Amino acid sequence: MCNQQKNDCIVTGGASGGLVEQARWLRPAVQISFVVFSILLGLQFRNFMLSLAEPAGNPVTPRPAAVEAYLPISSLMSLTYLARTGAANRVHPAGLVIFSLTLVMALLIRRGFCSWVCPIGTFNEWAHKTGKKLLGRNLAMPKWLDYILRSLKYLLLGFFLYSILRMPVAGLRQFVYGPYNRIADVKMYLYFSNITATAVIVIGVLAALSVIFKNFLCRYLCPYGALLGLFSALSPVSVRRDANACTNCGRCGRVCPNRIAVDKKKAVRSVECTACFDCIEACRVDGALQMGWPRMKARLSPIAYGVITVAAFFFAAQVSRSFGYWHSETSDTLYKVLHNRIGQIGHPR
Repeated sequence: MCNQQKNDCIVTGGASGGLVEQARWLRPAVQISFVVFSILLGLQFRNFMLSLAEPAGNPVTPRPAAVEAYLPISSLMSLTYLARTGAANRVHPAGLVIFSLTLVMALLIRRGFCSWVCPIGTFNEWAHKTGKKLLGRNLAMPKWLDYILRSLKYLLLGFFLYSILRMPVAGLRQFVYGPYNRIADVKMYLYFSNITATAVIVIGVLAALSVIFKNFLCRYLCPYGALLGLFSALSPVSVRRDANACTNCGRCGRVCPNRIAVDKKKAVRSVECTACFDCIEACRVDGALQMGWPRMKARLSPIAYGVITVAAFFFAAQVSRSFGYWHSETSDTLYKVLHNRIGQIGHPR
């Protein structure tokens, strides 16, 4: 059904339209699943922390290895150490596996980690959607200010890369196997369990800004997302627009949470694209927008993308376990010793 005066078409039915309709629930379901998993992971790690405070000789509650996913800087250093020495350390092996997987997935099928998996990205998305319901709309940064603020996450990424990549191998080894890195997860837990008033104020301000502006935290301040964006720029997969089928209604560009002018591009190569499929879901013409490869008829549906993403994390963990490379080599006894003198363990210089 078309209305030529409004330059708008609504095409119903068809394979791609049916898949998009069926997949509207999929990404939120995947997001919620990873949020619930993270909460359960946190509760299990809390039990581990409580057991560390028990007297010597008492059993230590098993530590969930997947908590290392929240140590991206440690994982980046482990990956750098692996690249320069060929040795995969066993201090935080799960962290290295998960971090490497996200980079590979960004390279192959773009940075869907940010919009499908990352709990922080999920809360950021829920925040601006809540803001739109409460305020009627989300505010948009002026283009000049948006450009400046977007550079912040790359400046942060550049700082970490400069600091880590220029380190000598001996320095990397000292950090990776040192006491600070071994209990980085413990320090992270204690930071939030004993959070300061200043940290609460900072988090509150960031949360408020995320309610007002779309994807404030992810768009402007996340160096992890910046790194994934650079990898995804090399991906052969992208949202592609069929100019012949497109009616130029502009719906895809308006719904994009990352302010990408999808309706003006033949292929969306922007590093800001997080493969959320919002633009494809908003399109009223079957086949006008699709996620896929250049010069190939095969297309990646949102259902296929979600299944691949979830399966990748599940199988990576299982394969790593089967090869005995998942749980940390740091013993319960050493964890207890380091926990007891944690106040004396500062960041290595």
